[in-house]
Amino acid sequence: MAVIENRGDYQWRALVRKRGFPAYSRTFERQRDAQGWATDVEAAIGRRDLAELRRLTSTGEELGGTIAALVDKYVEEVLPGRGQARSEKPRLERIKDALGKLTVPMLSPQDVVRWRDQRIREGASVGTVRHDLNTLSKLLGHAISEWGVEGLRNVVRDVKKPAIAKGRDRRVSELEFEYLIRAATAVPEDRPDEAPARGLAPLMDLAVETSMRLGELIGLEKKRINLKARTARLVDTKNGEARTVALSTKAVARLKELMVIERDDGRLFDWTRSDSVTHPFRRCVKRAQALYAADCKAERKKPELKFLDDIRFHDLRHEATSRLFEKGLNPMEVASMTGHKSMQMLRRYTHVEAAKVAQKLD
Repeated sequence: MAVIENRGDYQWRALVRKRGFPAYSRTFERQRDAQGWATDVEAAIGRRDLAELRRLTSTGEELGGTIAALVDKYVEEVLPGRGQARSEKPRLERIKDALGKLTVPMLSPQDVVRWRDQRIREGASVGTVRHDLNTLSKLLGHAISEWGVEGLRNVVRDVKKPAIAKGRDRRVSELEFEYLIRAATAVPEDRPDEAPARGLAPLMDLAVETSMRLGELIGLEKKRINLKARTARLVDTKNGEARTVALSTKAVARLKELMVIERDDGRLFDWTRSDSVTHPFRRCVKRAQALYAADCKAERKKPELKFLDDIRFHDLRHEATSRLFEKGLNPMEVASMTGHKSMQMLRRYTHVEAAKVAQKLD
């Protein structure tokens, strides 16, 4: 909104204020000139015409450049010191791709809303979209408080985040896991030339025995494993904090098998990215379902309708966490294995069977 003030001696001061922008003022000898200038400034703000706004207000470059420039500066100066750099960098790249061409004062809540909705249409999970929005909010907040970028406000605060879906409570039964291991190691009779995915069976075994995340498992190095002490040291974790995981007897046995395989990079598995495991795991699930259906037919028994239905690799981590509690470990011991920083998050991953709890009550 523009305000025109008569300051005497033929001095007319025009003041323009707009939410999300600095206050702009200029003094003129004639009232109509002050009014015309204020109108032009308001129009430039309305069009988000940064070049015209700079020309009218002579603010130079202090209004900040593009969102892409903010992202680059944040990645260079701030990200290296953050513990969650590995997970935040892909989010910052997504922000740069979607909003990078916008200049700082041009970024509006509507821009963020469109990006949020597009991410959901593309199939991104609610949790991922919320993380993306949180990262954008951190970026804008840092630029405002630490760099003093003018013409910028944290518009994410005006955007509604998608509601968190009900947490998954999918557990993997012993029978389902048995068929997964069979499917990962057996060669299909109808396709004798198709070899099973190398390393998938031990990968699944270790996921259930250690409760490690998939990325932590495929990044595990031989030099970080102490078979005598039965521990594995994780230095590259999702939350950026290293931890040491205790190993069960079965986990030690699996690791011994893997450690005899010579690899130049010192790791245990061929995969370098978590998403590389998605396709082999899905194929393994289909094979396991086919094996189960064939066995049920041969034994003339009715198969379970939802056998291995809606299963994801990450569910193995849920299963592992629940089993740790069922083995009698206390919450702090379980958290030392899983790497959860809060009991609330740990609870979301835990689905203890009531029947097993009942056995402890007698």
